[in-house]
Amino acid sequence: MATGTADGQTVTSDWLAIKPPAIDGVRIKEIRPVATSNGYLTEVFRDEWDLDQLPVGQVFQRTMYPGAVTGWHAHKVTHDRLFCCAGSVRISLYDGRKASPSFGTVWHKIVGALRPAIVVIPPGVWHGVTALGPEIALLLNLVDKAYAYDAPDHWRLPPDTDHIPYKLV
Repeated sequence: MATGTADGQTVTSDWLAIKPPAIDGVRIKEIRPVATSNGYLTEVFRDEWDLDQLPVGQVFQRTMYPGAVTGWHAHKVTHDRLFCCAGSVRISLYDGRKASPSFGTVWHKIVGALRPAIVVIPPGVWHGVTALGPEIALLLNLVDKAYAYDAPDHWRLPPDTDHIPYKLV
């Protein structure tokens, strides 16, 4: 056989991811849809999963056209919980917290209706989303604090910023 690099293990025999997220404070829960007599039921969030101890302050959805890319954004105090329930997206994270043990780390996760998961993103972690595939992607966000119309907790950078060592576009 020619030279090459062997793949390392990425999932268990139960298809659970081996590696935790590489960014401190980021949590992920892969979810298995349950077949019912007329379709599938997929849980989005449960307290018992112990992803965090925070309330759900607001739930909103965002649709993304095929190939759409958000810019980078972060929050100072709000936790995001992202769940893609239609289509497929790549969630890209960058740890911009100077006091974090994973400062400067970039991490990606592809999630969607065929491989559902919820990703919890703490404040200070920059994140951007890219819609993959030919379908419109539908992303739910279960934030711990509702959007403040008079003082939004949103900080933005363009998708190709030089401040983050990964370009979303």
